[in-house]
Amino acid sequence: MIAGKPYLLNLVLDENEAWKKRVQKAYGTAGLNEVSLRDMMDSNEMLVKPFAFMEGGSIPTDLALLKLLASRFDPCNYFEIGTWRGESAANVAEVAEHCTTMNLPIARMKELGLPEDYIRQYAMFSKDLKNITHLQEDSLAFDFGSLGKKYDLIFIDGDHHYASVKKDTEKVFEHLVHNNSIVVWHDYAWQPGEVRYETLAAILAGVPAHLRGKIYAVRNTMCAVYFPDEVSANSPSAIALKEEAFEIRIK
Repeated sequence: MIAGKPYLLNLVLDENEAWKKRVQKAYGTAGLNEVSLRDMMDSNEMLVKPFAFMEGGSIPTDLALLKLLASRFDPCNYFEIGTWRGESAANVAEVAEHCTTMNLPIARMKELGLPEDYIRQYAMFSKDLKNITHLQEDSLAFDFGSLGKKYDLIFIDGDHHYASVKKDTEKVFEHLVHNNSIVVWHDYAWQPGEVRYETLAAILAGVPAHLRGKIYAVRNTMCAVYFPDEVSANSPSAIALKEEAFEIRIK
């Protein structure tokens, strides 16, 4: 729509600016302090596979972040909301003991009128991996308490509207988080360095108030992260740094 009617871009920008003002008024911030992805890497290399290089998914540094965080736990039990093609679950499955991924049921996706091409891609990378459990549920209606367990790493990447992110966040912190859990939200940024304020507003509203100071953006990614412990962070900046550049190999 924007390609055909470029003036519509102004509506997107105006809406993001309105959410920014809402966040500033409610929480006194225009963005989260940042932690460095590079500083989290124990080595100079992190393998990301599979990666489709197609629209609608995470970027390579997002997937690298998830693998890095999963590697902190031995063993790691991982939970995510939003399976999509299964790229994130498949990447984490290489380092985690077990992964659970939740997505809307296929029948529900059809009811919503989602294209068949979209539905056909569901879990294409993760469905055959033995250490991944696929749940076809609506996260907004599902009783997370029925799972009867806590998870080490949790990735929230479902519906990105304010109400959905807020409710997913509330339910995750109520039912799935233990004292050392790490929680990651996707699409905190439209692209690295450009905050998506509707998502930020929902994160801050959904997280228990006493834990808000433990949420950070991760530079060079589209993610925000909750760390249970203190971490080194800096003021947010959209300026690229030469020393932060990465190398990508395509195979």
